[in-house]
Amino acid sequence: MVLGPSSHRPFIFFFEAEGEGKSQRKGIEQPDSAVENSAMIPRRMEKQKMPNNPLLKQIFALAIVCICLGPGLLSAEVGFQDEVLSRIQAKGDAAEFQLGENTLHAARFITELYQSSGHKPVWGDRSIATLRREIQALEGDGLNPEDYWFLSLDTLIKGQQRGSLSVSSAVDLDMLLSEAFLRAYYNLLVGKVDPERLDDDFNMSVSLHRDDLVPGIIAQVRNGRIAEAFNNARPARKGHFWLKEALARYQEYEAAGGWPEVEGGKVLKPGDNDVRVAQVRARLAVTGDIKSPTGDLMFFDSALEGAVKAFQERHGLDIDGAVGAKTIAAMNVPVKERIDQLRVNLERQRWYVHENHGEFVVADIAGFNVYLVRDDVIIWNARVQVGKAYRQTPVFKDTIRYLEFNPTWTIPPGILRRSVLPKLKKDSDYLEKEGYLLLTQEGKRVDPKTVDWASIKTMPYIVRQPPGPDNALGLVKFMFPNKHMVYLHDTNHREQFSASNRTFSSGCVRVERPFELAEKLLAGQEDWDRQKIDNVVASGKTMRVNLEKPMRVVIAYSTAVARNGRVYFRPDVYNRDAKVLKALDAPFRKRRRDQ
Repeated sequence: MVLGPSSHRPFIFFFEAEGEGKSQRKGIEQPDSAVENSAMIPRRMEKQKMPNNPLLKQIFALAIVCICLGPGLLSAEVGFQDEVLSRIQAKGDAAEFQLGENTLHAARFITELYQSSGHKPVWGDRSIATLRREIQALEGDGLNPEDYWFLSLDTLIKGQQRGSLSVSSAVDLDMLLSEAFLRAYYNLLVGKVDPERLDDDFNMSVSLHRDDLVPGIIAQVRNGRIAEAFNNARPARKGHFWLKEALARYQEYEAAGGWPEVEGGKVLKPGDNDVRVAQVRARLAVTGDIKSPTGDLMFFDSALEGAVKAFQERHGLDIDGAVGAKTIAAMNVPVKERIDQLRVNLERQRWYVHENHGEFVVADIAGFNVYLVRDDVIIWNARVQVGKAYRQTPVFKDTIRYLEFNPTWTIPPGILRRSVLPKLKKDSDYLEKEGYLLLTQEGKRVDPKTVDWASIKTMPYIVRQPPGPDNALGLVKFMFPNKHMVYLHDTNHREQFSASNRTFSSGCVRVERPFELAEKLLAGQEDWDRQKIDNVVASGKTMRVNLEKPMRVVIAYSTAVARNGRVYFRPDVYNRDAKVLKALDAPFRKRRRDQ
């Protein structure tokens, strides 16, 4: 893994530091005390004529080094080297270093790092100060500085500044700094939480190549580019930057005491006079949804109605301008919960860092939207319907390889078992009433009335719905064959797109304007345009069209996103945030694929 700018960054959901610590020796930054001691060279010695004999020149240079560093510093460096070498040898083949109560998980990296440095100190005063600042600033990324030993490092750093550290403690400090840097970089790049521990079906994790990691970290430390390295690790998408800005704002709200609570009661509507209207104004003023209250605070005017609608839009509510129970509940969510929601979704964006680049389709489950993105710009979007709470749409990545117009629908085995078979046991005419065909595994028609449904425990037949406007898949589907049997498609339940909470499907993603998406995916392919698409659909015949350029698709789950400086919160329809937050707040744990 190269510690430089990444070409792979996440969707929608920096600044560089100047070089510090310019003094190096053999490629490793030296403690700044050694540099400062060099100023102690007597001026008269500087003016002495150097001998011409090469051997005498080497002896003379060595004498100057000895005078500059003194026997104490030389012996301290040798003691440091001996201590590091002793620890590496004692570790043997173990995967971790144990420094008292602190576990260093990157034992291989630590070993290679100090072998590369000649077992000398890697960190000098300036790079230590920079790393300390950057670790403290990780709170702005939703991460906990204590995951990187902030307080422990502070204690050791103060001891170093007083000159009271033993050789063993000096090695502890240097090793902790090295692992803290690596861990923070890694967590900013792909996240602290291992999504595969939360979801066995998650398939977007990456293994970081470590062959060139040591030269990279040495270069970053040597050149004082700690802040730059961290900024390069962070997702560079605008949405991630805006989400970080939102976290900073909400942390400020919390520091200022949060926001006032709105009392429950009857629905507040435009034109009402009520003391609770003033509470709504005060609440919305804190988050900037309305300017600071002026005039008649208890009157529900048109300006307040517009502010309420903006708040409802930002929180995934029905946009009606009235303040009912759901709107009040959203207003009264404590600021700490909103901060945690932002932290969770900053973490999710780090999970997707290597997937969302170039051109791709992303369906956001919690946001009930689908987007076509090209170079970090949304070029098309539409509403979607997703799986019910008990048939949740999974989070995964795949590739759309073909489209099918006028599709048939073969009912998945799970739905056959849970829904269709019980209905057939009660009514053998069920399939005929619904317009479904009963087929053998070889595709031959079977009359449902000839089957003894009462005796069947496992469905031996295929149930298929012919193409047409009443087909559950609608008139087009976007295929990326996967084990979940989940894909994007049209629907015969278009009226449900008007709902704010659109958890209606059996797991697939129903697209509101599917022919627009089909047109964009087929753009530039033969003579496929909207007119040809309409003609094919009108024919009623099933037609498969392979994509000449298969399109990556990401099924994501985001309960908070940001666009153009505005943050949008969504209901956690599948109750997934709590698990992510728990793991985010737990002690650091190595990822399964990196063990």
